[in-house]
Amino acid sequence: MPPMGPPMGPPMKPKTMKPTIAGIFMIIAGIEGMVLWGLVAAAGGVLAGVFAGIPGAEGLAAIVVVCGAIGIIFGLIALIGGVMALQRKKWSLALIGSILGLFMIGFFVFEASILSLIALILLAMSKKEF
Repeated sequence: MPPMGPPMGPPMKPKTMKPTIAGIFMIIAGIEGMVLWGLVAAAGGVLAGVFAGIPGAEGLAAIVVVCGAIGIIFGLIALIGGVMALQRKKWSLALIGSILGLFMIGFFVFEASILSLIALILLAMSKKEF
């Protein structure tokens, strides 16, 4: 009887560059969005100080600060999703990060949203690689 080879493991997952590119795009969009929404939150704080004493201005400044904080949280989730895509772990978290990254505006012409959209498409195409 011939000697037996080592036991066969599960088949290897296909490896393409799609999750890597998606992860890089999501990290860029997340960082850019966090910076931009951080500036929005800071501007809300400045507005609260400048327009102190004007009725209704404090509420408007508070809304701007809250929107900035929510944007920072979305950027952080997009950043974590980008890391998960690079590591090819937790496809669902990477997908959620790319969806929330769509709310990142960017400094020029919605480039962070466009990068997140491309990342979303690449992640949807590469689900089997996770």
